Order: sequence, then C-alpha cells, then structure tokens
Amino acid sequence: MRKGILLALTLVMVLLCGSVAAESEDQSSWMTFSSGTENQYVQAQEQYSLPLYGGDPVESEAALVLAVGDRGEAVVSVPEDGLYELWLTYRNTTQSALPTEMAVTIDGALPFYEMQRVKLKSLWVDDGEFPVDRYGNEVATTPWATDELQSVGITDSAGRVDRPFLFELTAGEHTIAFDVKDGGVEITAITVRSPEAVPDYAPGSAAGTSLIVVEGERIDSRNKSSIRGAGEFTPELNPYSVEKRLINHLDGASFDTAGDTVTYRFNAEEEGWYQLAFYYRQSGKTDFPVFVDVRIDGALQSEEARAVAFDYTTSFRLMTVGDSHGEPQRFFLSRGEHTVSLTINCSMLTPVYQTIDELLSAINGLSLEVTRLTGGVTSDKYRDYNLISYIPNLVELLEGWADQCDEAVAAMAAYTDAANMGVFSNMTLCADQLRRLAKEPEDLPRRLSELSTGSNSASRMLAQQLQDLAVNDLSIDQFYFYQTNAQLPGKVNFFESAVLSVQRFVSSFSAQDYSASSGNSEHLQVWMGRSRQYVELLQNMIDTQFTPETGIVVDLSLMPDANKLVLANAAGTAPDAVLGLQYVVPSYLNIRGALYDLTQFEDFGEVASRFSSGLFVPYILGDGVYAMPETVNFWVMFYRTDILEALNIDVPNSMEEVKLILPELQRRNMNFYFPTAGMVGTKVFPGTLPLILQAGGSIYADTVADTTLDSEASLNGFREMTELFTVYNMPTDVPSPGFYQQFRDGTLPIGIADLATYNLLLNAAPELDGLWDIALYPGLTDENGEVQRWTTGGAETMAILSQTDRADDAWTFLKWWSSEEVQSRFGSLLQSTYGSEYIWPTANTAAFASLPLKSSHKQIIMEQMGWMTEAPWVLGTYMLERELSNAFISVVTDGTDARRALDTAVKRINRETYRKLEEFGYYKDGVMLKEFPTPNASVVKKLVEEARQKEGAAE
Repeated sequence: MRKGILLALTLVMVLLCGSVAAESEDQSSWMTFSSGTENQYVQAQEQYSLPLYGGDPVESEAALVLAVGDRGEAVVSVPEDGLYELWLTYRNTTQSALPTEMAVTIDGALPFYEMQRVKLKSLWVDDGEFPVDRYGNEVATTPWATDELQSVGITDSAGRVDRPFLFELTAGEHTIAFDVKDGGVEITAITVRSPEAVPDYAPGSAAGTSLIVVEGERIDSRNKSSIRGAGEFTPELNPYSVEKRLINHLDGASFDTAGDTVTYRFNAEEEGWYQLAFYYRQSGKTDFPVFVDVRIDGALQSEEARAVAFDYTTSFRLMTVGDSHGEPQRFFLSRGEHTVSLTINCSMLTPVYQTIDELLSAINGLSLEVTRLTGGVTSDKYRDYNLISYIPNLVELLEGWADQCDEAVAAMAAYTDAANMGVFSNMTLCADQLRRLAKEPEDLPRRLSELSTGSNSASRMLAQQLQDLAVNDLSIDQFYFYQTNAQLPGKVNFFESAVLSVQRFVSSFSAQDYSASSGNSEHLQVWMGRSRQYVELLQNMIDTQFTPETGIVVDLSLMPDANKLVLANAAGTAPDAVLGLQYVVPSYLNIRGALYDLTQFEDFGEVASRFSSGLFVPYILGDGVYAMPETVNFWVMFYRTDILEALNIDVPNSMEEVKLILPELQRRNMNFYFPTAGMVGTKVFPGTLPLILQAGGSIYADTVADTTLDSEASLNGFREMTELFTVYNMPTDVPSPGFYQQFRDGTLPIGIADLATYNLLLNAAPELDGLWDIALYPGLTDENGEVQRWTTGGAETMAILSQTDRADDAWTFLKWWSSEEVQSRFGSLLQSTYGSEYIWPTANTAAFASLPLKSSHKQIIMEQMGWMTEAPWVLGTYMLERELSNAFISVVTDGTDARRALDTAVKRINRETYRKLEEFGYYKDGVMLKEFPTPNASVVKKLVEEARQKEGAAE
C-alpha cells in the first residue's frame, strides 16, 4: 500500500542481485519484489483464520496520560479467540492542530505496517457565531479542541480503509503498548468489540410536509480544525449579500481529505421517514464522484448510507440521496434533537491506490535494473544494449503494466455514468506511454526519462495520479431532510442572479476593504505584504487584543506595491509601519532614508533577542538597525528513510559524509540534490553562500569597498561547492519542482531544500507519508572537527517608515506583533483555520517551538535556525550575487579554473560597487570620502547583551 516500502524492497533485491553474471542464473529475480506489499493490513487480513467475534464489547481500563516520547501499556481481556476491533476512549491533551500520532503494538509486535502511525484526532468546536470584521464582512470561525472523551476504533490514518481494523486475538490477556511520536493523549479505556452492526434497509413511507433545513456552514463539530465555512458572492447561496461577504457554505477546500468528518445538529419537529437532499458543489474529481458516509446520531441507519455518491459538478446543484435501486433513500428521525455526520470515504479507490503503488515500485525497479545493466550510460544512441537478452519478458512486463492501469480505471467505471473519467487521465496516459515503450524495448535505456526519470515519465504520471485522487473538494450550501409533499427552498433564477451580479459589480467599486486608501489618518497605518487571509486574521487579533490593551487603533492594509514605498514615503502617503516586506528590500530603503532606526528605542536590545542575530545583517547601516526579521526560510536536509534503510546508508552529518555515500547512490542512478541545481538563471545566495561561510569565508572585509570573495577561505568554500558537480557528479540542473518530484520517485532520495519543499512533502505527497524525514544541513567540518552549518535564512521582515509621526505607537505594535505569545497564537490560528499548508515560519525562535509542526522536525529546524545568517545587502550586493553565480556557472559548465573565475568576478563587483558608492556620495574622483562599513551582526549582539545585563541587574 505504501510506495516507499515497495521501492525499498526493490532496492534490497537489486543489492542482492549482484553482477550480471549472477543475474544470468535468474534473469528476472529483480522483479520478484516489485509487486510485494508484505506486512500491510490487506495482506494481514488474508492470513486470518479466526471468525469474527460476535459477543458484547469488553472494556478494559487504561489510565494512561502520554506526552511526546512517552510509552504506555495497558492490558486488555479477550473473551474468546476471534477477530476484534480495538476502540480507544481518549482525549488529546494539546490544542495543536495536528492529531496525536503513535505506534501501537500488541504483545510487543506490530500486527501490520499501518500500526506504526496511528493518528488520534481531536474534536473541534466553535461558538457558532461568525466574527464580523471592521468592514462588516463575516470571517471564518476559530475552533478549539474540546476536552470531551471520544471513543474511536483504530483505523487507517491514510483513509484507504473506511472501517476500524480487525485484529486476530486469542482468548486471554494481551498487552497493548502506545509509543507517542507527536502530540499528547489521555487514554482512559480500551475496548475489544465486534464490528458495527448495520441494520438492513427497510424504509417506511416518507409522506408528509415536514422540512428540515441545515446550513452547510453551521458546523457543530469537526475532526480537523481547518474544516470551515466560507463566503462567496454567488447569488444562489444562502445567505447572500450584495455588499458584504457572508459565510454561506461549507468550504470544499477544507472538507477535502479522506476521513474528514463534519457534524451538524438539528431538531425534528415530527417523527417519521425523511428523504435527504444536498445543494452542493464537487469540483475535486473530474467526472467521478466523491463518496460520503451519512451517519444519524453517530450510526449508519443502513449500508445504503455508506459511501453516498456526490457527482462531479463545477457549480452548485441539488441532489437527492438515492438508494441502490435508484429511488430516494429514506432516513428515520424521531422527534427531538439529532446529529448528522458526513465523512469522506475513499475506500472504493483502494484498488487503484494498490495498483499504483505496485506499478511505481515495479517501474522504479526496472529503471534501476536498466541503469545497472548499462553501467549508467543510457544516452549513447550508437550503442546496442541487447536489453532483451537480460530481460526476456520486458515487452510483456511493459504491456502488462499498461493493462493493469486500464483495468484499474475500467473497474472504477461502475461508480459513474461519465463516458470519460477525467480524474484518471494520468493513469490512462501512463498506460499509453508504457505501450509506446513496449514497441521499441531496445530503446528503453535511451528513453529512460519516459519511464521513470523525466518530468513526463510514466512514474511521474502515477505519482501525480495519487495526488489527484487525494483531492475531494466537497462544498455544501444547504441540505434538507424533507418529506414527499414538502416544498424545498427556492433558489434565485437566471434573471434574478443576473440582476444581483450587476449590483455586486457596481458595489465592488465602492467597497475597498483593507486597501491602503481606505485607512483613517488618525489611526496607526500598517501595510502587510501578504494575502487577505493573513490580513483578516491579524486585523481580528489587533482589534480584540492589541487595541484593548494599548488603546492604539490600527488599520491593517494589503500592501499595494513594496517597490513604491520610497515614492510613498517622499509623497507623505507611506504607512507608519510595514509587515511582510521581502528581506532584501530594507537595504534599498534604509540607504535612501526611508526607514526608522530601531536602535533609537531603549528596549530594542530586549526585543532583538527574540531572533537570531545573523538575520539582522541586511537591515544594518552603520550603527543603526532599520528592520527586524518576521519569518525565516529554513534550509535543511531531506531524506527518504525507506530508501536509505534499504541501501544501509546512514544519514550524513557533514558534506564529507555526503561525498562518501555518493558512489552507492550513483551506481543505482540516484544522487544527492544541492540547491543550486534548482535555481534557474541566477544562482542566488541561499545556494552559493553557505559553503563559503562554512569554510570560514566572507564576501566583504571591514568595508564594502573591499570584497573578500577571492580570499583563500572564500576560494576554498567556492571550490568545495563547485567540486560537488565537477568531481562528485551531483546533478547541475533540477528545475522546480524537480527535487520534490524526484524525491517522490526516489531518483533524488536525499538533498538540501527549504520551507517550500517541506510544505509540499507534508501536504502534496500522500504516498510518502511517514517515509521521509529531515536532518541538519550537512556542512563542512573545520580543523577542530566541528561541523559548520551556516546557511541563509531571510524571508520577510517588519519595519517603521521614517516619515511617521507615530514612531512610538508603531514600535509598540511591532513589539506586540513579534512577541512569543502573539507569534505562537497567530501561527496556530493560521493552521487551525486554513489548514496544514499555511505554515507560519516565525523568526521568533521561542514561538517557533509551539507551532503545530511535527515535534522532531521542529527540533531540527530550531537547531538549524541557530546557524542562520544573511549576506550584507549593501550598495552593489546585487552585482556580487550575480557575479558569484556567473563564476559558479563558468566553473561547473565551462570548466574555468575556480580562482580565475573569482578573480574575474571580483573585478566586475568592485567596478559596480565603486559606481554605487559614488552615486550615494561615499566616493568621488578616485577618493574615498567616507567609508561604508560592512554590516555586522555584532551591532545587534552588543545591544542584546546590554539588554540582558540590564535585566540581570534589575533582578
């Protein structure tokens, strides 16, 4: 079921295959592992021999309170030999948006693979009221995790199985152990029980006039914090306003993942049988349904209510839930309060997932074998490889895989009436590609990019297919329990919709929410260079926390254009403060006098201690500091745990150790990714600077007029970097999103990347869930044996504009915004409201520790943050970055000597630097009028130390 496990087994097999001579004894032995899915739940079930338990549930007390890293055990009593479900009565003990994750063993052993990563979700609720922003628009609620106990059966965290797992247990006592990997949980009881008994479908008459209307956005509870309501200016939705945005439907972008559950509460005035209809939009799976389990009061009333199909539609439409005979399905409601729960069910896609997993493993296994047979030389068009003599059944393999794709897609036709199921287009294209390769099997070595390594390869199509199938995107405006003579609420017709749309169009000219022009001059004006979701969330925090505490009213606005800040400052229309400013921009503004020197505030040192001092370097001019870091872009090493374990490769700690593992990787057509390979055009500082810094080099001396790029230390670091490509044969060109894609398919199973890759792997690589990890940047080892891990880390920054007449208020606001409490709360709210992909990488190191990220990952990232620094962005630094890139390219691509390349670069850098120094009055007619000192973090470190000494003296 997991692609990575399969690939790992394939790699182990390749290691065992040995030489071509050994292979001749069994030419196809490498294929024996390519379809194996050993130790998965599906295979475990096939080995079961005991009958289902049919007695009453047996509950055993647990009394476990576990935090991250804790292990707890409980003993359960099993009445007789049989197959049981295991149910846990628990509550999570943290408010993290992430579920508690743990490994569960029975009598010291994992019953099957999926038990390594059992996830216990929290139950999230809100107050039922949508907050209204200062412009009269409703915004999404902020839910919180309840402390109520839940009883949940242990099941597949990936959502491929829609019912609790079955465990084969013998009569007597068994020890259940829990190893918590993330989060925290209190487990009060463990119950062994039989599967849910679902009644037969035996509906009665739904005659009557009763109607119950439930609004999709009015969620009572959900099992994921980011499931939320959203507002659209669509006249057909209820409620609707021409002028103000109202929350009027369940947001499909949040109700999207297998296992997502929303629960609604409603009252039935009349007892009886009801039909059920939804006004919905499902645009996630083209020409294929999304399936939902409908539970009334926590239970399925019949199997007909399991996997209710919501057909594909790009606009909202009405659908009455049907039964297996095509008739409206009926549900019984007693008089009084009820709940209805909707759970996304993707279990019918499990055969497709399994097929894709097997094919990905087999294709990658074949690719590795072809590379081994050809010695990695696959592009020689004059060479005859005689591939068929080594893999006689190659044509049958490729055609068989194509047939598997077609058969898997054909099996899904039973769930839809659509002639062409667009959601499976990648699988269909993969089948076509495999057949094309089968027609010319001897050309496979030269066409390996079409099989597994290229951006349009068969394996990439299959990986993309997994991602496509993970999207459900089910939006719900309203749903109705109604009897046959009831009149459903009407929707606006075409003409009414047209009139409302015109009114909305006219209204849009006067409504300028969060625009810079709509601010009140008597309020503190702050521009934010981020999307509306961030602005809305922060403005709400300001209005409910900052303003009541300080009395300072803040107007937060979407930043129109950061490049116009200088002009706005000169024209007197600039804001008082700015957030979300790209980290190099302050260096352009402070030299032009547009920013306020933050060291003028007495407590600057205390506030600056919240951040890594190296991040301040671009904001320093002389002894002044003109901005503070807001967020970071961390660089760490990513690696595939399954592949490295299969190859028996230890995770490298230094660049020297990276070089040692390269032969083992490269002989299997794998490699290590260095970030310059993903930088199209200019190789920017995050790629070119780290090894220079780690070697003890720098780019400037005491003044910017003297670049030290050609110093011995800098040259050594530069050579270390270029030799990774010229000597050690790392890939030089892996354009975005190349590393992410090749990391998924295993050809680049290890490499250095940043936050963007981290976010993609967390949220857009479902097949790798649990099969990758991160480690510290593998730096250069110094003469004392210590690994130097210096990297860049700048992202966004915050500053005060020099023309402000409210500098003290602006500073009070920046202190509040950058504080640990506020940064931590904002990061948690952002993810709990909008989803796990909205990571807030705060530069406040203490606040980063409380973000809803995996605990082990946070430890690595926070340690790496201690090695963050930035280049001194001064007059002419843009030329230094460009020429360093040019020098790198000339060495790696053209074979230029490293020293000669840097000498040429230094001449061009100095020429441009002196030109800029002359422009700003530092240099004229060959005479240096005044020195331009190189920005140095020591300016900040000194102020931070003074603040700490004052604090110590006060204590």
